[in-house]
Amino acid sequence: MNEKTIDTVINILYSLSVTAILLGAFFKLQHYPYGNQLVWGGIIAQFIFSSIEISRLKKTIKKLEERKLAE
Repeated sequence: MNEKTIDTVINILYSLSVTAILLGAFFKLQHYPYGNQLVWGGIIAQFIFSSIEISRLKKTIKKLEERKLAE
């Protein structure tokens, strides 16, 4: 997979986790079942996707620094 495809997939997954948090909050406000599970699932997913994105950014920064030192 190329970088653009990975960026798109991570953005979609990140958006879905935000949607789960908002939907879970709405469920909790309306006292519907599974509101807590949606909120926590969204928070955990968001943490995982953020960690993946941070590690990808660190790799990119390291590549750029190595390229700058090589010049």
